[in-house]
Amino acid sequence: MLFDKGVIRRVYERRARLAQGLQSTSLQDEAADVYDRISAIAQCLYITQPTANVLRLRPQQHAAAILNDTRVLRKGRYLRRWARRLRDFNFSREDALIIAHGSFGADVDSLLASVDVIVTNDFKLANNFKAQYTDIEDRFKLMINDLLDPYSGLELPEVMTTTDVLDLT
Repeated sequence: MLFDKGVIRRVYERRARLAQGLQSTSLQDEAADVYDRISAIAQCLYITQPTANVLRLRPQQHAAAILNDTRVLRKGRYLRRWARRLRDFNFSREDALIIAHGSFGADVDSLLASVDVIVTNDFKLANNFKAQYTDIEDRFKLMINDLLDPYSGLELPEVMTTTDVLDLT
């Protein structure tokens, strides 16, 4: 599972608000609920390097637990190429990068992470991905067909909103 920065931001904000005795928002509650449910069942939780960098700048009393629960995906080989191709499907630069991390992100050991699901609270990203999934998958397969192992065996991750995840669990 790869969490985009919006989900992680809301999880962090909820923890900070509750620690201050403030009430959290429904979106923060939803993100935290999904995060907690997935944490209980998933072997690896991933975030991107930019998300980790933002968390490291925040007060560690709230950010440290998230950083300890997750592994950081770095830009793997071919990630930028795939992100450029995703831009042809009307994804923003940031959205293309999160999807590309799901396919070509590498963890600390420089091994491909092979993310199955990207969890986001960005409905535009999720809807655009779902609407064009077949074309995106075809383009992805064309790209990896020319690559050597282990890249030739990669799978395109699924993009789900936090609402989608809650509906499944």
